[in-house]
Amino acid sequence: MKRETFQLIPEVHAAGDPSRQGIRVPFVRPALPSAESLQPAFDEIIRSGRLTKGPYCERLEQAIAKRLGVRHAVAVSSCTVGLMLVYRALDLSAGSCRSRRSAVDACPVATMEPLSRFGVVRTGSRSEPLGEVVMPSFTFLAAAAAIVWNNLRPVFVEVDPQTTNVTPQAIRAAITPRTVAIAACHNFGNPCDIPALEAVANEHGLPLVIDAAHGFGASVHGRPVGAGATAQVFSLSPTKLLVAGEGGIVATNCDCLAHFVRLGREYGNDGSYDALFPGVNGRMPELSAATALASLEILDQVSDRRNELASLYRRELRELPGIGFVESMPGARSSHKDFSITVDPTRFGMTRDALRRALAAKGIETRAYYDPPCHRQTAYEHFHDRMRPLPATDVLAARSLALPIGGHVDDAVVREVCDVIANAKQVA
Repeated sequence: MKRETFQLIPEVHAAGDPSRQGIRVPFVRPALPSAESLQPAFDEIIRSGRLTKGPYCERLEQAIAKRLGVRHAVAVSSCTVGLMLVYRALDLSAGSCRSRRSAVDACPVATMEPLSRFGVVRTGSRSEPLGEVVMPSFTFLAAAAAIVWNNLRPVFVEVDPQTTNVTPQAIRAAITPRTVAIAACHNFGNPCDIPALEAVANEHGLPLVIDAAHGFGASVHGRPVGAGATAQVFSLSPTKLLVAGEGGIVATNCDCLAHFVRLGREYGNDGSYDALFPGVNGRMPELSAATALASLEILDQVSDRRNELASLYRRELRELPGIGFVESMPGARSSHKDFSITVDPTRFGMTRDALRRALAAKGIETRAYYDPPCHRQTAYEHFHDRMRPLPATDVLAARSLALPIGGHVDDAVVREVCDVIANAKQVA
């Protein structure tokens, strides 16, 4: 692997990050293109004075659409904004697609009803959402935020504790006449079962929206995730393998959906200065697009390195009782945006939180994803039916621990982290 093509943090194992007091091994550092590779594009953008809606954004969209094998890759300001716009666009594009006979066979939303068909019930001054979106609770909070921002109701369901992804069985069991969409996630970069989820969605005539925030660098049978489903929405934030600084990509094969997402990122304005629907400022800046284009050039080697580190972690930790790993379905390759283990306190001899403190005492930073899960968060817990507990999700939230991974982590760091884990009980 040619590590010189992206910026590594030198001597992290020995010196760590001087800007983070007490942390020798940061949890994550972005795998950035070199400053030299970015300079020509940055100079061109600055000289042109065109900081948004320019050629670099267009080139990025074309490059990513080609890589993913989709008709459209729409660049937006973040994955969260992308998800928000997709749900809004689904409402608009369902009717539009059905009105275009030539698109019916090819378009994934042509036979779907608009999400707004239920309307809104007003109780006093409060608007109550009626349309429901079935989604996993064990996922990042942005997925729920995008649903609620569209005045829809999230219906939280279980995930498979081995893959940490939502199962078709859990989705099917939660579908009711009020369901307007299905949401899933490539959790930790581990591809979810798109064909199985699509079968459920098609059976019920529902759109399938994938939070693919962790998806760049992941593949199934050698093909990058991104094609399939009604839309897949990626993140290009600093914690991801493909970095723009901040940004997102909406990948879809639906012409109408892509059209409305493009309008939505421009306030709903089609250029006439007449907003056709309420949109947002969801544009990706040119400097971010240029960064992402350069990052795309090194994506495969960044992904390869993370998979090497993940394999080393597994080899070093597999003999420890009570330590579990995220498993992928056959043919799937995780991006390993995160390398997350589970800690069974009974078998391992200490809790996840106690182990996390032991690692922190050695200057090793970790993350506890997703604790609390969405159905226990202040903003969303009132949507959850308490008569339908999610025990697997609660256990995962209490036991999952993501370890440092990325270009700043070398083999020696991995072995040190694993050694601290193996000996944590002796010093606790």
